[in-house]
Amino acid sequence: MAESSRAPGPALREPLSLAREALAAEPAGLLTDFDGTLSPIVADPGAARLAEGAAGALTALASRLTVVAVVTGRAPLDARRMTGVPQLLVAGNHGTEWLEPGADAATEAPGAADARRRVALVLARVPTAAGVEIEDKGVSATVHYRAAGDPEATRRAIVDGIGEPEPGVELRRGRMSIEIRPVGIGDKGSATRDIIDRFGLRGAVVMGDDITDLDMFRAVAEARAAGRLRGAIMGVAGSDGETPPEVAAAADALLESPEAAARFLVELARG
Repeated sequence: MAESSRAPGPALREPLSLAREALAAEPAGLLTDFDGTLSPIVADPGAARLAEGAAGALTALASRLTVVAVVTGRAPLDARRMTGVPQLLVAGNHGTEWLEPGADAATEAPGAADARRRVALVLARVPTAAGVEIEDKGVSATVHYRAAGDPEATRRAIVDGIGEPEPGVELRRGRMSIEIRPVGIGDKGSATRDIIDRFGLRGAVVMGDDITDLDMFRAVAEARAAGRLRGAIMGVAGSDGETPPEVAAAADALLESPEAAARFLVELARG
């Protein structure tokens, strides 16, 4: 990662100050979402990649911190491929599958086999429509409708087509997407708590952009309120500059885009 004498811009000063204060409490870690946080949202979900500079910063931070983890709705091996950083711990499929740094295969949470069956039954009811793409991750799935001509009408048609989900499965709204997720075998909040406990973290920075990341934010906020953790919660606005109001309300500071989040990590990695 190239060094620079350029000071971070004003928009990064407060987030960096909060993050450095949190990471000074060791052992410390970084937990971050992928899509919309470190990767700009794109029409083709399979084409998502890290914003420029993020890979080098994550690699540097992984060598310095106790843990750097990607907590994502993506399948773990897909997240590994898209980041290109094998040193990361990946809590994929909303915390129901775990990929250890350097490992070749993920491990599943108990109950994953039954969750796959239930998710498949819900997916079979998703109506076919122009601009709708299904990302089937086995233990969970995401129905994307960003490319639809009328996204809101398409969302309603998807929800109506699915009807009442299978027992043990929930629908969660994301950015131009609907998450189909099992209940009770893991989520981003439980994954965050597991990482904090497993590594005995006393300091943590958590990053996310969407409603599905609020579970991560709550986990860090609860540990901080209990005096167990020094935490910094970073919200990230979309490439369009928009931030769900719930995310803005829960964050300690906001980064204006995934590209700004990458610059934030570059500066953080410099110390």
